[in-house]
Amino acid sequence: MKLYHELAEYYFSIEEGGRNINNDVLLIKSLLKDNIKPSLLDLGCGTGEHLFHLNKSDVRCLGMDKSLDMLKIANLRFPDAAEFIWGDMSSFDYNQEFDIIISLFGSFNYMIDDNDVNRVLINTNRALKSKGMGLFEIWNSKPLIKIQHRPISHVSTTYINGITIERQRGFRLLKDQESKTLVMVEYKYIFSTDKVILDQHVMRAFTKEEIEAFITGNGFRILSFYANSLKDAFKDTSNKFIVHFEKI
Repeated sequence: MKLYHELAEYYFSIEEGGRNINNDVLLIKSLLKDNIKPSLLDLGCGTGEHLFHLNKSDVRCLGMDKSLDMLKIANLRFPDAAEFIWGDMSSFDYNQEFDIIISLFGSFNYMIDDNDVNRVLINTNRALKSKGMGLFEIWNSKPLIKIQHRPISHVSTTYINGITIERQRGFRLLKDQESKTLVMVEYKYIFSTDKVILDQHVMRAFTKEEIEAFITGNGFRILSFYANSLKDAFKDTSNKFIVHFEKI
């Protein structure tokens, strides 16, 4: 997954064209408005941009990621915003420490097996304080199942430090995966310096009903489903959903 290693320096610039993270930050802050000096764990924190903004609102932040390259960039850019640590969301272990645990930008979709999904949620439950919350962003499988395959094509162009990076993307559903929706996502990054990077990611998408079963089965109450961080209503045709849940 070269996006998180070879491209770590450019990761956020490549991604930010498709969304405004200020909307994510405002949503998280609204959920924490009744907490005094709240604590937050970000699973798949990337290069730390969300935590930089949340820290300015007196949120104590811990960022966890499996990519040492991403964590290196986060520490260089935002050394005072959070504690950045290497870790796997399927194996972290804290005891009633956090008011909220978030996982954004599709990090959760790398949990392929049911056991991994359950472990993430078990760990999340254990790490949250009483009435603690989760906010997870997850790909919706229904549009992917309908489309099945999309050839690689232009997605975005990024300009950074005098370099132009064209991003192309395509995907195809993987067959014979029982009831799971597994997707091979293919990327091509074309640099104005004539460098070309090809990248592939195998990810799992979920229906709303699948995620409801996983979350409620691991000791949580679901509070809301949104189509995005602006809290637009989720529909079957939405590309993703953001699920807000609470520890019982």
